[in-house]
Amino acid sequence: MLSDLFLIRHGQPMHNPSIPYQLPPGPDLSERGRAEARQVAAFLADKGVEQLLVSPFARTTQTAEVLVDALGLPVSFTTLVQEHAPGETFEQVRARVREVLASLFDSPYQRVAIVTHGSPIRAFLLELSHDQIDLRSHVYPGGNPAPTCGVWHVSFSPQRACRFELVFKPS
Repeated sequence: MLSDLFLIRHGQPMHNPSIPYQLPPGPDLSERGRAEARQVAAFLADKGVEQLLVSPFARTTQTAEVLVDALGLPVSFTTLVQEHAPGETFEQVRARVREVLASLFDSPYQRVAIVTHGSPIRAFLLELSHDQIDLRSHVYPGGNPAPTCGVWHVSFSPQRACRFELVFKPS
């Protein structure tokens, strides 16, 4: 039964206006983004994460590579947690998130981490809180609910009640 979910925003990408940000593969991680990913790996080292789900974009897969190398986690790539696509509604992003959550609640994993993007993180938080979470104090560049490599921890009670906390921000 799922007890802990760690929602990780990818590390800082390289700024390159010629590479579309919201279309795969998107930009690569910058050196700062790689350093942020190493900090997240150190933070997660004692959290007992059993599975890593990852968006297939370059910046998320490169963030995940650092985590896998440091922590030896099994990884699955899924478009269900990919960046909010041009022309896609936020409700469509939420539908993707609901599909992920349904599979996680039916899985044998207790602690799962997801390397994703700002919009899916917002969708996870709103979906799990039934639109009750107040994110006004969590607005980062680009309107994201987490800074680059920021980590939200969602803990679940046996009745699936949730507790939400932004537990990590890289330095």
